[in-house]
Amino acid sequence: MYWCRSVFSNIHVFPTAPALSAHQAPSMCSSMDKAHNPFFCHIGTWGSLWWTSCTFLYWRWLRLQNRLLGIHMIVQNEEQYLPRCLDSLKHAGTEWFITDTGSSDRTAEIARTYGATVLHARWEEDFAQARNISLPLANTDWILVLDADEYVTQGLEELLNDLPKVHKSISSMRITIENLVGEAAEEKVISHPVRLFRAHQGYRYTGRIHEQLVRSSPRKANRDADTDTDIIIMEPHSCEEDLHAETEPLAPLCLVHDGYLASTIAEGNKPRRNLKMIERELADDPAQPFHLYNLGVTYCQLGQLEPAMDAFHESLRRTDVLAPYRPTLVRDYAKVLVGAEQYNAAYVLLAVERQRYPSYADLHLLYGVTLEQQGLEERAYQAYARASDCQKELGNTGHTEYSTSTPGAPYVTEAGSDGYRAYTPMARLAQKRGFFQEAVHLYGLALDSLFTYGPAWTGLADVLQQSGETDKKIAQILLSRARGIEGLDLSECSGHSGHGNGRHGSDRSDYSTADDPNVMTTDEHLTHMVYVLAGCGAYEQALNLLDTDARRARIHAADRMYWMLCAGKVSDALQLAENDWADVCVEQHTNLPLEHRINWGLACWGNELRLSDSFLVAMPPQEKDVWKVMDRLLNKLSNQLGPREPASEEQQLLQWSPQAQMVTEKIVEQAVKTGQLTLAEQLHELRAMIMRDHRGAPRRFGVSLQVCCIVTGTPWQPPIS
Repeated sequence: MYWCRSVFSNIHVFPTAPALSAHQAPSMCSSMDKAHNPFFCHIGTWGSLWWTSCTFLYWRWLRLQNRLLGIHMIVQNEEQYLPRCLDSLKHAGTEWFITDTGSSDRTAEIARTYGATVLHARWEEDFAQARNISLPLANTDWILVLDADEYVTQGLEELLNDLPKVHKSISSMRITIENLVGEAAEEKVISHPVRLFRAHQGYRYTGRIHEQLVRSSPRKANRDADTDTDIIIMEPHSCEEDLHAETEPLAPLCLVHDGYLASTIAEGNKPRRNLKMIERELADDPAQPFHLYNLGVTYCQLGQLEPAMDAFHESLRRTDVLAPYRPTLVRDYAKVLVGAEQYNAAYVLLAVERQRYPSYADLHLLYGVTLEQQGLEERAYQAYARASDCQKELGNTGHTEYSTSTPGAPYVTEAGSDGYRAYTPMARLAQKRGFFQEAVHLYGLALDSLFTYGPAWTGLADVLQQSGETDKKIAQILLSRARGIEGLDLSECSGHSGHGNGRHGSDRSDYSTADDPNVMTTDEHLTHMVYVLAGCGAYEQALNLLDTDARRARIHAADRMYWMLCAGKVSDALQLAENDWADVCVEQHTNLPLEHRINWGLACWGNELRLSDSFLVAMPPQEKDVWKVMDRLLNKLSNQLGPREPASEEQQLLQWSPQAQMVTEKIVEQAVKTGQLTLAEQLHELRAMIMRDHRGAPRRFGVSLQVCCIVTGTPWQPPIS
């Protein structure tokens, strides 16, 4: 046996190296050669010990690397989300403890395939108890707590490199979580909970639901264990005690959490499960403000705003002003009040609370909404501007270095509250007052914050249109903006004043290259630009941009067809419908939405053609006869000079069927909406004839047609009597 002491361990015992094979013995050199040749050695020489020591030291180094960070999770029936979570962590070389609280699917099996240690525990409706099971088993220096519906997006490698350098005085750190609340890029809420802490340092969880991370305090070692804790924020709203200690530094790790998506909530029963658990907690302590707050959050998830407002109000009344979850409580309460259109109550709340939390952008933003709803637009503009200044005040909350003097934890905030969500209403108010140059500049700042923010693009197109620009020029300006051309303002584009009172300027050669969309950087950018152009009525420009490389843009066929009808490209619309919808409807036995069916029919009639066989096959049975009658009468009407009386059976068909009345009315409305005015007039004439015996029907629909024409800005002709 050989003894070796290293810097990595205490004294360890190693077995001797095996002897060389017999065929190698004759080739051995002298003892001196053997001493200097590690490849030719025998038992007892330095060569055997050297190789064995290297192997052991390498093994110890790997153990030390794997001891750096451990992943701890609790799961139940998460086979759909668990692989995504573990895949985002597979390069960490970490220790994984996954506590399964009674899955009936393949969750545990999936966890084992990733090398995780699976602990089985009975679910006793106590999240803290489940989380505490794996904490004493940790063999790592640090513990990272995750949920299955979360996954790492960035910062893991940087975190692993930085953890060995963290000062020993720091025992816990915050991370960044992007909570997705919608499908759009801007629909997310950013939080910075404590999820990273040192193992075997007295940390544990408490609370049946919305569990809190607590730590035994060495300074109170002689006190009762139940009170011997310092509260650490696990989630932004999860601590019911005052926080007097210094805020934990922010680690570079960033997660995405999609458990708050409406589709995800609808799939499961988590809100109702949470409601029962919170009600049980309140039964034990009815006046506990933290549980009242979480009760309000759960009611919001269930869509019950009235009880949510009551719970928030009672929680706010009982919550200490120093409670760390209080800013988020104020934000959520104000947001629900605004959503319920109780603007005065929200105004009274925010007028005080935004002074208490001056760097909380969400409060200033909501305060601006309440002011704008009361007609106080100048003060609303100032509130929005105050929200945009919060980013500068908080500074960069990203990770620079781990120190004990890290500034206060960022608030739970809706993405863009200090950026594009603030700049866009500022631009809208400036536009409303006629300050077009300022509006263009502010919309540009919003797009600098988030290029794909739809309201900013739509607002920019609208202010350009309001200032007198043509659709072609608007398309050129938007495309130039999309390419990142800086310094774009209205005076350069149109040559008139900031108030928009000048005349429309001539085209400039500076934008001659804007018709080439190949400079568009990504498919997403191209898609957004197409929808923005169509949204402001520049249908032809949107189609021209799309036709350059239609494969790159994710545009629904129904949208393209509608734009084609509006742009007068009825032949293209018909070809698109026949190519994209005919086979799909037959093969998949699906019915198109009514608006799509109407557009298809209008495309046929707009080309002066009868309804195609593929169109009629795709129609639902209860509608097919209506389309056939309208098609036959419209064809006869267009081929004769005077009006024609419909056959009695056709008149009865369309007179007494509510479905027929609804379809024919929608057809005429859609024809007006897409600009097919001649066709709309013919269709309206037919409907008036067919429904003439139905009391008041022609007259009522005549008013409807007139209103449609006024709204769309098209000339109206009274119905033929």
